[in-house]
This record gives sequence, structure tokens and C-alpha cells, in this order.
Amino acid sequence: MSSPLTFATLPVNADEGFPQCFRLQLGTTVYQLDFSVNVAEEVLALSSGVLDLPADRAFLVVGVAQETPAGLLSLLRRKVVPGLQYPAGPLVLTFPSAQIDVRNLHGAGSYGSSVVGGVALA
Repeated sequence: MSSPLTFATLPVNADEGFPQCFRLQLGTTVYQLDFSVNVAEEVLALSSGVLDLPADRAFLVVGVAQETPAGLLSLLRRKVVPGLQYPAGPLVLTFPSAQIDVRNLHGAGSYGSSVVGGVALA
């Protein structure tokens, strides 16, 4: 029986807007994580300002690549669903919640957007 994973908080700063990318070092390995939000135009037109993702035709996408001497090795690119765990090479990611203010789509600012994510070594 395997022990439960201990997740560290991912340093997603939703105030920086989306898309966004950052590097994360775990042990001696460096990873690049990127986040984007896909939203249908019709959903944006009807939005009250904050999107609780995922929603109908609106979702958060995460990508993970490992930096290697030969270049980037893609490990994951997925739509994010709360409560699921996503294997990405030696990593496991989880995203309990994501709320994005539409002003943070291609724009920075403190509008109350939030992406809660965790990472663990498998």
C-alpha cells in the first residue's frame, strides 16, 4: 500500500494574468510550468466577471516540461479538473480550485483571481 502524497503549493500568481509560465526546481531537476485559460467568446460576453473553472466552454490548461541538456521534454498538457491528480513524469499535480476574473485574461492586476495548485514527487 502506497502512502498518500504530500503536495507543495505551486507558485501560481493569478494577478500576473494568463497565459503565464514559470520555472520550478525540485531536487536537481528544473521544470517549466505554463498556464492558459481557454474561454469561448460567447461565455466571455455573458460573464459577470469571474469564471469558476472549469465551466461550460471555459477551462484552465496546464503544461509541464522538464529542462534537459537536449532541450525541453514535454511531460503534460491537460485541461484541469478539480480533484483529479495529473501524473507528469516524476511529478503529480493537483488543482483544487481556479477562479479567474476576465480582466486577468491577457492582463495583469489584482482582481481576485486565484489558482490553487499542488505538486508532489510520485
